Amino acid sequence: MGDVAMTAPVLTAISRRYGNDVRMVMLTPKFYTPFFFGIDNLEIYNIDLYNAHKGVKGIKRLYNELKEIYSFDLIIDLNYKLFSRLLRKFFILDKIPTFKIDKGRDEKKALTREKDKIRVELKSSIERYADVFREAGFEIEVPNKLPQNVKRTLPKFAQEAIEQRGAKSFIGIAPFAKHQGKTLSLQTIRETIEQISERHPETAIFIFGGGATEKMVADSLVAWYGNTISAIGKCNLEQEMDLMSNLDVMLSMDSSAMHLCSLLGVNVVSVWGATHTDAGFLGLGQSLDNVVSIDLECRPCSVYGHKPCLRGDYKCLTDITAKQIADKLGRYL
Repeated sequence: MGDVAMTAPVLTAISRRYGNDVRMVMLTPKFYTPFFFGIDNLEIYNIDLYNAHKGVKGIKRLYNELKEIYSFDLIIDLNYKLFSRLLRKFFILDKIPTFKIDKGRDEKKALTREKDKIRVELKSSIERYADVFREAGFEIEVPNKLPQNVKRTLPKFAQEAIEQRGAKSFIGIAPFAKHQGKTLSLQTIRETIEQISERHPETAIFIFGGGATEKMVADSLVAWYGNTISAIGKCNLEQEMDLMSNLDVMLSMDSSAMHLCSLLGVNVVSVWGATHTDAGFLGLGQSLDNVVSIDLECRPCSVYGHKPCLRGDYKCLTDITAKQIADKLGRYL
């Protein structure tokens, strides 16, 4: 999800630079459509890689669908995975120019290997996306700053919760991540909520996530703390972004919530364990001063946080304290 969200600033830059001279068609699952609202000259074509467009036959079906509707001048591959590479080959056979992203895999391997790490700050993923367009002949610059925050209409459940609590400031907490190497312990999250509640009693804290397991954890936090509200299962992605736009600050792991807030102009305090901002995944416009992490020689040990801990104890996460996090969040309250 975060990777898809990071393409939006690049498409926005193309739209603003070229206006009606360029028409773009973005292939993406329907779920991600809200990321691209407000981008002129961009059409979303929904793909379904699990059903209609699954496998080689599905990609060929997708190619045939696109050929019936559009006459493309060029193809930009921002994904460079098996399905996009196959789709691009079909267009190459039609002699349509194609361009693909350089994900910097060798550089990232050098950054994350156990021995002889090469510790340098790599190019951001957003700049890698922009480079594909530059290679194709487009002249664009993507400003590395947060867009202006425009507060959207709050979902009804959030508005009611705020009124009931008389809250005057709003924090989001997205405590979940796909991999253990990017996830704080529940105890640290609880202690963070306790410290924020004590220091800023008129603050409403919204929990973001998805799925039955994460909902259960969020519900337990709501049961423990009266100023905490779970957004899980109460709104769709667009409404979730509406709610995020009203936050004073978001606490996020190295996960998609950080990138959604970057689209919305919301500051993020981000937690990094096994992963590192040097790999290029810090949210656009987010401050390094808002990063919470522990300096260890073994970090980063993974680009995505999916590898087992080399030490076996996840010290990069267990040594992070609630006070460190609460201090940074408190700047915005």
